[in-house]
Amino acid sequence: MAVASSTMAMDFSITWKPFFLDPNLPGGDGKDKLAHYKAKFGAERVAQMMPRMVQTFKDEGIDNYSINGRVGNTMDSHRLLEFALQTGGPAKQDRLVELLFDRYFLKGHALSSRSVLLEAASEAGLDGAEQLLASEDLSEAVWTEVEGAYSAGVTGVPYFRIDGGGRGKELSGGQAPEVFLQVLASLGPPASALGFALQSQVRIQGLVSKPELNGTTATVLGAQGTERVQVRLADGVAMALKPSNLEAYVAEADPASLDTA
Repeated sequence: MAVASSTMAMDFSITWKPFFLDPNLPGGDGKDKLAHYKAKFGAERVAQMMPRMVQTFKDEGIDNYSINGRVGNTMDSHRLLEFALQTGGPAKQDRLVELLFDRYFLKGHALSSRSVLLEAASEAGLDGAEQLLASEDLSEAVWTEVEGAYSAGVTGVPYFRIDGGGRGKELSGGQAPEVFLQVLASLGPPASALGFALQSQVRIQGLVSKPELNGTTATVLGAQGTERVQVRLADGVAMALKPSNLEAYVAEADPASLDTA
């Protein structure tokens, strides 16, 4: 991103989306990580994987990676990350991701642990984490994102959607920096050049092919080529629409929430 920023005059924000590799993992303190991987992949394959994993981390300047520790269900961590995005924006979410990665990959803590999540949220300066985790809020939002990824054919992580994704703008697995630069160099104008800010809310209008969508709202993901805006519907489905079929949308305040004193 630093190279693209300096040579292509691009600005970036990163958002993290949920995905479950194993939605059946236990919550709480989870289970032994090494035993879990041996059961899933076999002891021989794990023994082959470990040196590569250790070297990958070392190549990034991280010397204390270990497979030891705990692994658990990640629903609560995904709810917390979505909450961070909604209340603090991409920068707050990105900070929380780094803290959770540190605890999972380097300290061996299970991301299903309530205390681990609250500690990371506190360090990230994320208010309201305890109240969120005590509820079921954002569970449906997480599942909608995950099921949308499954439906789109995503089978593993990391998986990258650049400028909203679409043909030629999605990458799977670890990739060399040059691959990302090739994708970035091929991009058309940003969504803002088509009249809509990234992650802003829009209302769909004037669609002839799918009139049932007219009047519904969506989130701007980016530009699709030079003439269409990529949006995500409330059910997680992504579409590329003409700017003329979209209008900026600002939700009206709930009258009951207004101070009339």
